[in-house]
Amino acid sequence: MISPTGEIVVTTHEIAQPESLLNIGTGNSDTDFGLIVAEGEIYQLVVVPVRAPHLIGYVVLGFVVDDALATQLYQLTNTQVTFVARFDDKPPVVVSSAEDLVTPSFIMAASTPERLQEYLASQELRGNWLPLRGAMTLEGSTKRDLGVLISASVKQAAAPFTALQSRLIAIALITLGLAVGVAMLVGQQVVEPVRMLVNVAKRIAGGRYDQQVEVKKQDEIGQLAESFNHMQTAISEREARISHQSFHDLLTDLPNRRFLNDRLSAEIENGEPFVLVVLNLDNFSRLNDMFGQTICDHLLVKLSKRLEHSCEEGVWVAHLHGDEFVLLFPHQEEANLEQIHRVLERLNQPYDFEQVTYNLHVSAGIARFPEGGDDLDTLLRRAQFARVKARHENSSVGLYEAGDDEPHMRKLKVAAALRDITKRNHLSLAYQPQIDIHDRSLHGVEALIRWTDPELGFVSPVEFIPLAEQSGDITKISYWVIEEAIGQLVNWREEGLSLKMSINLSAADLVDPGLIQHIQTQLKRAEVEPKWLTFEVTESLLMVNPEVSIVQLNALKAEGMVVAIDDYGTGYSSLAQMRRLPANELKVDRAFVMHLERSEDDRTIVASTIDMAHRLGFRVVAEGVETQTGWQYLQAFGCDLLQGYYIAKPMPADALVKWINQFDYDSLAPKLKEAQ
Repeated sequence: MISPTGEIVVTTHEIAQPESLLNIGTGNSDTDFGLIVAEGEIYQLVVVPVRAPHLIGYVVLGFVVDDALATQLYQLTNTQVTFVARFDDKPPVVVSSAEDLVTPSFIMAASTPERLQEYLASQELRGNWLPLRGAMTLEGSTKRDLGVLISASVKQAAAPFTALQSRLIAIALITLGLAVGVAMLVGQQVVEPVRMLVNVAKRIAGGRYDQQVEVKKQDEIGQLAESFNHMQTAISEREARISHQSFHDLLTDLPNRRFLNDRLSAEIENGEPFVLVVLNLDNFSRLNDMFGQTICDHLLVKLSKRLEHSCEEGVWVAHLHGDEFVLLFPHQEEANLEQIHRVLERLNQPYDFEQVTYNLHVSAGIARFPEGGDDLDTLLRRAQFARVKARHENSSVGLYEAGDDEPHMRKLKVAAALRDITKRNHLSLAYQPQIDIHDRSLHGVEALIRWTDPELGFVSPVEFIPLAEQSGDITKISYWVIEEAIGQLVNWREEGLSLKMSINLSAADLVDPGLIQHIQTQLKRAEVEPKWLTFEVTESLLMVNPEVSIVQLNALKAEGMVVAIDDYGTGYSSLAQMRRLPANELKVDRAFVMHLERSEDDRTIVASTIDMAHRLGFRVVAEGVETQTGWQYLQAFGCDLLQGYYIAKPMPADALVKWINQFDYDSLAPKLKEAQ
């Protein structure tokens, strides 16, 4: 109890400065309570005035502010409450609800606000310093201030959020796990069918179409699976159709050449004998020209059906192309001619199409394996050769025998060798002299081409000239002959021989626009006058293209060269046509000259021909003079020039020079006189 004057009436503690308590209850302060620091502790004081009725004193009550109170405040606010009384001359007094906060380091840091904030930050605490106004000290020390530190741990503050975050993460992980599980389940249901379709696609790409895709659901995957099934079925059908078409003829649906080749290859590999028969329509080209391709195609289809029904079981039937069919009789060494004739008899029966009857004639050629060849091309060629040979003999069936096609094969080899014949130095010229009866001298020579091949041997001009004309190689051969002949004239001129040269031209040469230019170039290069050249053309060649041929011959004649009609009497030209020809000479064919002594008709023809030629202004040359008697007749008929074996055979250039040096016309005259 304190008197109104500040004196202590009664007390439970020794108070060093009791007058300071009067600041709480004397009216100097507006508060009736306050905080003080006494006895090293913080107290909360309550000052109650005592009136009776006038003021007779004050009752001062003090309550210790300790850790328990701070703890109660913590429990109420959920915030750590720390009371700090700071002094200038001694350590602060600290009361806190947080036992771990009251440490020497905290007490030291609590002396200044800056250190306090640094300490709180280092302890991961957040707090506010709240100064308490009106607080005092009763211990005589210099008081700085008294305040309350309201603080909270960052970890504790964040703990609910951390727990929430953990729960959210757990929820997210659980959700993710569920999503992954669902995705895997759904993916399994989606990916597995897709994987199955991928495997199906790979199998289809590998050419296997036999396994259908199992359709479990009618969703998009199921529709795709059905599409795969339809696709592989369509591909399988298309490949089967393509495979069938590749081995079968599109028109007749019979096996084609490819099928036959595979079949024959298997038979040949097995070494089993078989018989191959080639069938052709003899009048098919004429029917095609008369009735057209459409009707002929229908006839071929009818013939193919009849052919299939006419053959016995085990016989393979194939259609190669056009009107060519093939029968294959496996495991037969000899052809069954009776069976083949029976098939032909059925095939040659009339065919009815669109109310019109057509007559076809089929012929057959037979080749046997292994005698007839060991591959399809050889067997077909030889069977076809036998068929053509049979047709020439008015037979419907021909059988190939070993060696039958050797002339044909030689012909093919000759034709093949013609392509570069002028570059291989296999050609040469032989020269046959021509005698002038009137002046009893050597008039000139005829250049005759010769071909000696290392593989083919001697190839006669009769053999290769027609082939060269067909292949178009005759022009380069003629150019080569012209160059060689003119070059030989130059050589003879250097040896002191002046001879005229006769050169044969072909039908192609007569229509060659470059012929005249080529001859002029060679003559100019060799410095040979045109009068030394005679160009012979056969009577029949002139009739191929008479108008162009006459223009070409006129050009030769205008250049000063001699034009001769060769092989006269073997062609079909008329006298009117002969009259138009710009010729200087006429050569009587050897066919009429060789047998003058035995044939009255030949003598009549030759005599009249010589007389006619002279009347037309032609000089007459007789080729094929082989006897003294023939010479005698020709001399009697007034022939101008003679050429033949009786005089001399064709010979190389060097041999001709020797012959000329030994030639004496008078040496032949006694023989002629003896013959007379």
